Amino acid sequence: MRRSPSSRASAEPAVDLLLTASAGAPQPASPRPYLTPGRRPSIVDVAALAGVSAGTVSRALSRPDMVNEATRDRVLAAADRLGYVANGAARALVERRTGTIGALIPRYGPSSFPMMVQGLENTLAEHGYTMLLSAPDHRRARDPAILRSLLERGVDAVVLLGSDHPPSFHTLLQVHQTPFVMVWAERPEEAGAGGADWPCVGYDERAAAALVVDHLAALGHRRVGILSGRIDDNARARRRLHGLIGAIARHGIVLDPAATVYTDYGFREGFDAMREILARRARVSALICGNDYLAAGALAALDQAAVAVPQALSIASFNDNDFAAYLHPPLTTVRTPIRLMGEHAARLLIEMLRGPHTASPPAADEGQWTGLAARLLPIELVVRGSTGPAAISPADRRPGSRDRAARAPR
Repeated sequence: MRRSPSSRASAEPAVDLLLTASAGAPQPASPRPYLTPGRRPSIVDVAALAGVSAGTVSRALSRPDMVNEATRDRVLAAADRLGYVANGAARALVERRTGTIGALIPRYGPSSFPMMVQGLENTLAEHGYTMLLSAPDHRRARDPAILRSLLERGVDAVVLLGSDHPPSFHTLLQVHQTPFVMVWAERPEEAGAGGADWPCVGYDERAAAALVVDHLAALGHRRVGILSGRIDDNARARRRLHGLIGAIARHGIVLDPAATVYTDYGFREGFDAMREILARRARVSALICGNDYLAAGALAALDQAAVAVPQALSIASFNDNDFAAYLHPPLTTVRTPIRLMGEHAARLLIEMLRGPHTASPPAADEGQWTGLAARLLPIELVVRGSTGPAAISPADRRPGSRDRAARAPR
């Protein structure tokens, strides 16, 4: 019995996939492959459907920056329609590269790292690379088995967070001749002996700290506290803390030990640390938080205790995460180049792998080179409603007394 076209389509899903949606649309001049059940589409099938050569398909899929947008879109549409997947193993054997980049980005609780990873991944994808992300707990970040696992998967290059890595990491990378970039690492010499030429992308943590302290000093604050991330296994937190302490000393400001707490990064940690500072009756007029997550938790604790910000206590922070402008009050914070760090790290790796000037240029002249290998990106202080002129310390206020007259901290 002769079947209708509709019943034929349901019974035989693997028909000639090169038929266009419009019956009158022009067809490719070359013979059209007939995809029978069980046969995977090939690069030749994609080329025929897109009306281009197999070489153009290869470039559009592996080096999209080398193909104009209209052609690339046509190839991608054809590949999607056919369900085409390139044979990565075969391509890796021919090119001796896998087109993958490994990224070792440890977790430090809620943080800004996902935004940096997004900038890294998006820029790599624009140039045909796939990112393999390893995100171990920060307590395991120095385990060489994690880096070894990425290298075993044949990654072409590696991104490392910070410059504080064990010697075994650099031995592995050098032995396997694997290019790498250290991100959120402002100076290569921090990596130790022999690291002067190691590529780094970051910003000046000490300068960021100075922006906050200079701002508070200009508002008349003379006694402050610090709510910091833990510094024992976090070189970035150490640099930031050292920058704060140096700037505080430069202005002759008192750093109150009762208002100085080290904790893990996170909303809850900031909330608990702020309650601890209030319980100690610390007499400070400003608190500097290690990042916006800690600051958000601190603001919640102050609101619960009926301590007005900034009338009683100014709060300043770092990173300018997306939520910072929507806190109550909006947070004064240093805008750090989180996404840009990922984008610049990707460009450095691409040029290491393909040669100079092969990566797409940044949208603007961002940052400056501080040597052969280090890239420092710009920062700025964003002043919002959480900082104001020095006023009464929260220890001198009673819960509920938001309008008590301000006086200098003792």
